[in-house]
Amino acid sequence: MAKTLTVERRSIDYIPPEERHGKPRSLLFVWFAANTSITAVVTGALFVILGNSALWSIPAIILGNAVGGFFTALHSAQGPKLGVPQMIQSRAQFGYFGAILPLVLALMIYVGFYATGLVLGGQAIGTLLHVPPQVGAMVFALMSATLAIIGYRYIHKFSHIAAVLSAVVFVILLVRIIADGNIGPVVETNAFDGAAFVLGISLSASWQLTFGPYIADYSRYLPEDTPKRATIGWTFLGSVLGGSLAMSLGALAAALGGKAFGHDQVGYLAGLGGAIWPLVLLAVILGKLTGNTLSSYGGYMSLATIITSLTGQDRVSPRQRSLYVIAISVVSLAIALAATNNFLTNFTNFLLFLLYFMTPWSAINLVDYYWVRKERYSIAQLFLRNGEYGRFNKGAFLAYAVGVLIQIPFMNSSLYVGPIANLLGGAEVAWLIGLVVAGGLYYATSRAVRNRARTFESISEKPHGTAVPATATITSEETL
Repeated sequence: MAKTLTVERRSIDYIPPEERHGKPRSLLFVWFAANTSITAVVTGALFVILGNSALWSIPAIILGNAVGGFFTALHSAQGPKLGVPQMIQSRAQFGYFGAILPLVLALMIYVGFYATGLVLGGQAIGTLLHVPPQVGAMVFALMSATLAIIGYRYIHKFSHIAAVLSAVVFVILLVRIIADGNIGPVVETNAFDGAAFVLGISLSASWQLTFGPYIADYSRYLPEDTPKRATIGWTFLGSVLGGSLAMSLGALAAALGGKAFGHDQVGYLAGLGGAIWPLVLLAVILGKLTGNTLSSYGGYMSLATIITSLTGQDRVSPRQRSLYVIAISVVSLAIALAATNNFLTNFTNFLLFLLYFMTPWSAINLVDYYWVRKERYSIAQLFLRNGEYGRFNKGAFLAYAVGVLIQIPFMNSSLYVGPIANLLGGAEVAWLIGLVVAGGLYYATSRAVRNRARTFESISEKPHGTAVPATATITSEETL
């Protein structure tokens, strides 16, 4: 392994076998760190705000993270097998130009969560360094952009530090909450609200599903023969453990702290830490930095894929890559600096509403990978606008549109509540309906593709049927 600092050279292009490296257990640290962020803590607090008791919030949190984490972990297995970013592979379902639609939606989510992360991270840096939160946000944006530019290898290395620190600090905070003399009466308020419980499951499942559009980006450098079970298992374990720990902490802190927690989540957690308050703030900063770096990295991937689809490029130079990361960071920082409390609340609600549009994409992508094409793709064709995957796939768009529309009566968000959601007392099942309908309809409309896959199943142009793009000969890193 090189001892000098290296910058990732690859972007949207294929990772050839000689450049593959790493172990799947590293995914445990990446996804644990990404899930133990202050944003996940705040999400956990919503369980109590939405009507769950502190006691019933915890099983809803664990169940929702497990269900959502299972689907996102299935995406993760595509990385080692195909060696390309998640949304490049989406061209096989939607077509070369058709994939721009989910890419634009994903980009909006990345920028939005990056911006809200800069606000929370800026507060933590501001408290720790005694500077205004706006200055903290600028420092945080610089840190996020730098780590995203350096790239894949160091994102994985950094996540090990963030994951261990977050685990230690969050467990200490949980112990302090449980040991608090006032937590007993709060936990004993154990009335069960079925609708709120289902809504809580959906909220935590949706949290996990937000990682779907870029989760394979962080496994694509693993060797091609990495066991599928290992990739899925380590991703699932890190996601579920991290998300459940952070959200449980948030639910209990919200129940115990009430308005004090709601007014200043970062400050409340720091105060809860007592003498170790600087360590708490550092854990918040590093955990959120991991999440923001993933948003920056995933955002640049989406932006690069959109632009290269329109220009016909099949790779992005290191300089272009850095400019894309900087552009994503500047836009996100501008939103964060301009944000007011009301704006952030409304903007977060809008981002969560966008998730209804990403759930059908996830179903279509997984059905195509596991059941339609059965993990066999021609990688070179993914980079050709007139290749075998076409420019637009009508079947995928039909399944996607129906998958979105079918959710409308079941939606329960601050922006819209559907009639069936009202009949169910506010229970949120729209995302599950969208998964099943979009995935099922895509499978039904892909009969011709399935027939071709069976016809050529015995033909092996390369292991797993991939053809390597001509750009695969460039080196993966440049030494600073």
